Amino acid sequence: MSTSPDNADAPLISVITATFNLLSQGRQDSFREVIGCMVRQGCDRAEHIIQDGSSTDGTVEFLQELTADAPRTRLFSEPDTGLYDAMNKGARAARGDYLLFLNSDDSLASDDILNLVADQLEISRPDFLFGSTLRRFEDGSESCEKRMSLTAILQRMPFCHNSVLIKRDVFLVLGGHDTQFSVAADYDLILRLLTEGYQGARIDDPISMFWGRGVTSDDDATAEDYARVWLNYYDGFKAAQSLTQRDFVRFYQRGHMPAALILERMLKPGTSDAIKAAARHSLWKTTRRSVQFWRSF
Repeated sequence: MSTSPDNADAPLISVITATFNLLSQGRQDSFREVIGCMVRQGCDRAEHIIQDGSSTDGTVEFLQELTADAPRTRLFSEPDTGLYDAMNKGARAARGDYLLFLNSDDSLASDDILNLVADQLEISRPDFLFGSTLRRFEDGSESCEKRMSLTAILQRMPFCHNSVLIKRDVFLVLGGHDTQFSVAADYDLILRLLTEGYQGARIDDPISMFWGRGVTSDDDATAEDYARVWLNYYDGFKAAQSLTQRDFVRFYQRGHMPAALILERMLKPGTSDAIKAAARHSLWKTTRRSVQFWRSF
């Protein structure tokens, strides 16, 4: 099932939100805020794609009613294998040049951010554009995550996944999210993006607001999935031949990789400039921590 306008002009940005059984999870109000924040944008250069996974609890009917008067909004409902598969389906349905994935219980950081981002995209046309993220806490307080450096990519996600816009064509060339990773498919995507040499741009403004809820709040699950990403990424590297998933979990927990592995990554022919810079940063981090005898490994 899908509903879509037939005569709307193609947008610059497609905001994609995956949903499944919102009603049974008691998430009606949080999703109303997702729709509300999109309406408040007043951005005629953006569309909103809601990709539902064939909900069985009345969510589809709820979404149809909620979006009946929402401008530039398209609703699709079809079976999927999980969150990242739904995101991939939404990306294929998108008509925008750039994709922004917005969780079903998150929001945009301000009422003019899409217009601000669209202006920047039209000027520079980068392969991807990333910004900071607001974190909102249960007591109503907020903090802004500004620790955004692409040199961190060999250790962690350098920015929140809901605060990066990626060219749709680039996303599709990369094959989208690899659905074998249930938690860290967004990290895997950005790691592959930088490894392939795509060029990005940064803005300091927060793009999205994040509650800190969801599957990645489980640090053990995140560590295990990062380890699976790295096992796949470093497959064929000599320095990784004897490393196990448990080894990579420990690397995630302590925040740095073995120097030999990072050096091999940096010196491999064809390594992109972004990964070389990340490897130098990682080597510095490993060297610094190796002399911090008080750290537990």
